[in-house]
Amino acid sequence: MKKYLIILPAFLISFQTISQDWFSKHDYGESVSAYVLGMAGDTIKGSIKYDFPIVMQKRIYFNPLQGSNNREEYTPDNLVGYSIDGKSWFSTSVIMETFNGPFKFKRFGILESDPGPVSLLRIFDEQDKLKKKINSAEAEKKSENIMLNYPENSLDYLYIKKNEGDAELLSSKTFKKSFVSKMRLYVGDYEALMQKIESKQFQLGDLKKIVAEYNQWFESKRYR
Repeated sequence: MKKYLIILPAFLISFQTISQDWFSKHDYGESVSAYVLGMAGDTIKGSIKYDFPIVMQKRIYFNPLQGSNNREEYTPDNLVGYSIDGKSWFSTSVIMETFNGPFKFKRFGILESDPGPVSLLRIFDEQDKLKKKINSAEAEKKSENIMLNYPENSLDYLYIKKNEGDAELLSSKTFKKSFVSKMRLYVGDYEALMQKIESKQFQLGDLKKIVAEYNQWFESKRYR
């Protein structure tokens, strides 16, 4: 994501007029106004076919022409991201712990931090599906309920990544157990912030504050 951070603010601002709600309910198959961000950095306005959130994390059907049915399929492999209902979704590679060891895949995740080298992304319901606790249809329905009703400050389904690195789950056992050492990988070059983390002034539940402070500090260095 690193090379897109400079153009990200304009991409976010361009979509603010559509909705200020967290996530609006639409009819499945409905064409919903959206923007997509192409691999070349081009922003295109059009519409997306609405589907379950867990489906839209894997692929979307985008139509650049309003009123037409000429939709094209996009996945995290061929699209930087898209915006719908006031939220921006960005492609990321994800590392997840499973009983058989680490599992890597790509998804669109909802950006929940300000633009910067460290990002927080929300990716719904993959844990339950990969552990085979529920089938695909149940996972899709559950992802909709979670997305509409989950506490926005919750760490569930929240991932952290730095620049173009892999995203990892904040609520995983590994991340919780090695929180301080993990944070050194993401914000270790900001010594004052690391001191707050090591002294437990900032803990796991303060991740959004940590990321915001780090990104502000990183941005300020550009003007020194």
